[in-house]
Amino acid sequence: MTKSNRMKGRGVDIIGLSLLFMLLMGFILMVTCLVSIFLVVEIYKQKKAPRKISYGVLGLLLTHWVFFLVGGYALFPVNIADAIFLPVWLIISLAGACITIYEMKNFRLFAITMAGLTVISLLFSLFINGIGKM
Repeated sequence: MTKSNRMKGRGVDIIGLSLLFMLLMGFILMVTCLVSIFLVVEIYKQKKAPRKISYGVLGLLLTHWVFFLVGGYALFPVNIADAIFLPVWLIISLAGACITIYEMKNFRLFAITMAGLTVISLLFSLFINGIGKM
């Protein structure tokens, strides 16, 4: 076995380990965010808990972030990935904005957390759209 063949094998192993590390970090980040939100709900029980649809939109938002950061869109052909990336991101951001307004009367702390994630996602999607148009 030549030196170049051995190096190619190591590169694949390193990429595989990096991918596993990124998946693990994304999972830890998602669990941390969800646990912190559930702890906030437990601490502030004086008001009603956030509605189930709020948890659903939050889960979609976090799942979309993890899917993007792991490189899930690279698995699709380019034309399909381009067709679904921005609309999905904007729809989830719009849903997050609606949920933020909806939850502001019910559970203000959850709404502020959701607003922060929604604004970051919306600005990031517009930034990616601008770079893609260059």
